[in-house]
Amino acid sequence: MALIGWNTASAELLVVSDITGRDSNPWERIELLEDTDPHFTVENFHLKSRQNHRIIQKAFNTNKPHSRNFLLHFAPNWDKTNYKTPVLLVHGAGDNACRGFCHPWTFDIPEDGYIEKPGLMQHLVKQGFSVFAVTFSHPHGCNFLQAQQLANAIARIKSVTGSEKVDVICHSKGAMPVRIYASDLASNVHDYNWITPFRKDIRKILFVASPLKGIDTAFRYYAYNFTVKQQGLAAPLGPESMLWQGMFVDNYHHNKLFPGQFQMLHNWVKDGIDFSNQSMTADVNLTRSALYNGGVSTLLVSDGIDRAIQEGGDVIRLLNEKGVDPSVTCHVLAGTKQAIDKIKFFWFEVPVGEFADKSDGVLFLKSATYTKGLQARGARVASVKVLDTHHVGLTIVPAALNHIAEVLSERNTDKKIR
Repeated sequence: MALIGWNTASAELLVVSDITGRDSNPWERIELLEDTDPHFTVENFHLKSRQNHRIIQKAFNTNKPHSRNFLLHFAPNWDKTNYKTPVLLVHGAGDNACRGFCHPWTFDIPEDGYIEKPGLMQHLVKQGFSVFAVTFSHPHGCNFLQAQQLANAIARIKSVTGSEKVDVICHSKGAMPVRIYASDLASNVHDYNWITPFRKDIRKILFVASPLKGIDTAFRYYAYNFTVKQQGLAAPLGPESMLWQGMFVDNYHHNKLFPGQFQMLHNWVKDGIDFSNQSMTADVNLTRSALYNGGVSTLLVSDGIDRAIQEGGDVIRLLNEKGVDPSVTCHVLAGTKQAIDKIKFFWFEVPVGEFADKSDGVLFLKSATYTKGLQARGARVASVKVLDTHHVGLTIVPAALNHIAEVLSERNTDKKIR
């Protein structure tokens, strides 16, 4: 192991191992790093959220890595770049840097290593950017622990490139650790005041399909909870317990596997987005009301979304009150295609997505474009772009990829160094 930096007087950041060549394809190198701070805890995994991507698992050397570990991915030509400021890609929930940014059309890399439809990483490399990416240990982990690992990733990038700052592109849940670090929110939260304060080492942040004002899906739709239970999905549940196969089943231990999800909650009904037909339940909506507001029905017992928000730390509200550090320039990219998938029933198809209000199929547009909280301390929001694509399409379709490259270069005053 090699010492490469530190967070506090008592904790070190170590390079535990690295893989290169065929083992790291399509990256030039992948480093496994470890933060020795004792505050990092074991985060338990849902069976379907373990790190089962073959390259990611090989780099971690386990499918259930400890939260003290994370991966830093080096893109090809990271040290032969047109621009002085490196770019760091931060993935969303249930994802990793490989699937999210290298082969977005497939869950794992093809056996022969050939990627027919490459992703954002390859697009930015072709444009001459120095590209890095992080893979967090837990796809649904605590956003504060991931904020510390983000700070560590930036420190490592600075050490290998000599750059003073990075530009960050974050997708979906990946916005949470980015905002926590860039707003220095941990200094206001007692349990996490050990986290590295913001070092003013982020120049730009591009928030892509990001829950800037939170989500409420698990409490808005009973059908969602039924589907998660029926299919054993790696996703949080709203009710404390629910009727399942003739008996009430406690969801407490299941929900403990998704700490980062509960930190993203926001009450959108109070904020003006009422229930749609998708939320209706057959008991004159008694289950719908109990699920969202707290109560008991024949199908479930729920403490309601407001209680869950408090138990999750009310993080969205705190972030929007604190604001991003004014030294950072922010950009926002959102989508409006509400159907993110389709389910076939015999001869007809039923669209799947978020239809209660304008959305990208997962996030309400009012959440993905909420800039007031970013600006609370004077950070500049330089652009807000909305495209006709869904939550995943915002990291895939050419219009999105080209816009991201333009954001990085359009106002880039860096001198070319090659």
